[in-house]
Amino acid sequence: MSSQPRLLPLLFALSAVSLSAQAAPTYTVAPVNGIGITGASMLSLNNAGTIAGTAYTPQGHANAYVSSNGTATSLHPGAANSGYTIAAGINDAGTVVGEVGTQNGPTRAAVFGSNGVQTLGTLGGTNSYGNGINASGQVVGRADTGNGNQRGFVTGANGSLIEIGPLNGGYGSDANAINDNGAVTGYVDVNGNGDYRAYIYTNGTMQILDTLGGNYAQGYAINNAGMVAGYAFLAGDMVARAFLYANGEVKDIGGFGGFDTHATGINEAGDVVGAGIDANNVWHAFLYSEGTFRDLNDLIDPSLGWNIVYAGDINDKGQIAARGCKVGNQCADLLLTLADTGGDPDPNPVPEPEAFTSGIAGLTLFGLLRRRRRQG
Repeated sequence: MSSQPRLLPLLFALSAVSLSAQAAPTYTVAPVNGIGITGASMLSLNNAGTIAGTAYTPQGHANAYVSSNGTATSLHPGAANSGYTIAAGINDAGTVVGEVGTQNGPTRAAVFGSNGVQTLGTLGGTNSYGNGINASGQVVGRADTGNGNQRGFVTGANGSLIEIGPLNGGYGSDANAINDNGAVTGYVDVNGNGDYRAYIYTNGTMQILDTLGGNYAQGYAINNAGMVAGYAFLAGDMVARAFLYANGEVKDIGGFGGFDTHATGINEAGDVVGAGIDANNVWHAFLYSEGTFRDLNDLIDPSLGWNIVYAGDINDKGQIAARGCKVGNQCADLLLTLADTGGDPDPNPVPEPEAFTSGIAGLTLFGLLRRRRRQG
């Protein structure tokens, strides 16, 4: 399990639901209920099996939530259609990091805990965004600077923001996740030419990771052993692939026929989850474990009718926070639990149908990766 960053809400093409014959089930599937209409935002998960995610009202307002035992509780202060909140990461104490904002006001990185909602500052600009949190409560994210750029940060003493800056005249950076040892991963502009690299930042020292042949990469999750999961472009910068960094090597961990994949979570065993697309424009969540890349749809009971399109995080018990859809545009955030460890007694309640337009639902991960690449 790792702290994770916020992505723009990932809304997948629902018309491409695949319900083909699959292998014997390995995971039970328990939808998140009790929060209303939910959107496919970044999901995070702690070792207690608590999910942090974001629900969307019919009017489109984002409300951060946590879900324990399948029932979601809103973290959103005030009325559901007033302002917005995003949940991006959660630690084992149940403290959530993300952001809070209003329609016409600034957005601020925020910590949702027992003392309510606490906002963080910026790096001299207007906005900040929280991405990850570790066991000691250190937060990472990105924030505006006074000159209009965005830079990654990690919190220091008294909640101060320590900038994790670009290199060699570069413009932008982001801090996506932090482990319990204080090691941070994200992306950093290394030259001002749009070349971004994944990194590990520890106590003021930055290690730049290798790429997979392209000019852009980001780290999205880091475990306490310093293993990093993320994505990197192949040579030519046309295809992005999920990677695992371990033992000094950045490894392409696979895909669905050579198309885009994106790793979003890692646990202490080095198991990685994420999502990718195949040649038919169908989305699949994946699990990479013990050197094998698997479609998560092959690891659940096909009679449940779920198409697992996105996996956000995995904890040390092997539980996975995921997103699934059924025929008829019925989608839900899900907790997947290894079948031999016990699961929800009613793992297949009918989720609420979602009311998203086909244009929004057609957003692809490939487009999101491209937009990430242009950030500065």
